[in-house]
Amino acid sequence: MNQFNQTFYIYKTSYIKDEVPDVGFLPMLMRRKLSSIGKTALYTMNEVYEGNDIKLVYASNYGELERVKKLLDQKNTEGEMSPTGFSFSVHNSSVGLFSLLNKINSPYSSISAGENSLSAGILESVITNDDVLFCFAESVGGLRGAACTFGRKPRVGAIKAELLPNDGKTSAAGFDDFVNFLNGAKDEYVSDFYVLRRYNG
Repeated sequence: MNQFNQTFYIYKTSYIKDEVPDVGFLPMLMRRKLSSIGKTALYTMNEVYEGNDIKLVYASNYGELERVKKLLDQKNTEGEMSPTGFSFSVHNSSVGLFSLLNKINSPYSSISAGENSLSAGILESVITNDDVLFCFAESVGGLRGAACTFGRKPRVGAIKAELLPNDGKTSAAGFDDFVNFLNGAKDEYVSDFYVLRRYNG
């Protein structure tokens, strides 16, 4: 099946930038263990999650880089690393934790593609025929995160959009561009490989 010229719908969206969100919905002990990027990811995913068994896609350029640095410093100074710190340092820790907390049995993907992580994660989410909860979170270069649910069936209030090939448009594909696409400030989100076009009204 051609992945382009497919219609899809965006059901719910959440995004945050430059602030650590309130994750009071999580148990206190867990809140204390989470990094800023972990809190950002779980906050935005929780905002759009509807309690169903849904496929998850998580994308981040660098993941838990700050925590990894702390572990390496600990290894150098103390000769060992915290097992708990290590378990929270892997790239997919946020999406794995969200899956466990909500007893989601569907598979999840964790994507790291450098500066293309956001656009790669969106593409992975859009081309599937299943409903998907997508989350992007990043702390390097500023804390930011966005989550949304994608699906193939129309709903009241959903954003109708289409996946199109990029036939020569200049790529933006940044976080702010995606947020502007979600909130209707821009009708298109342009990556090097594809274009998402929304239809208002």
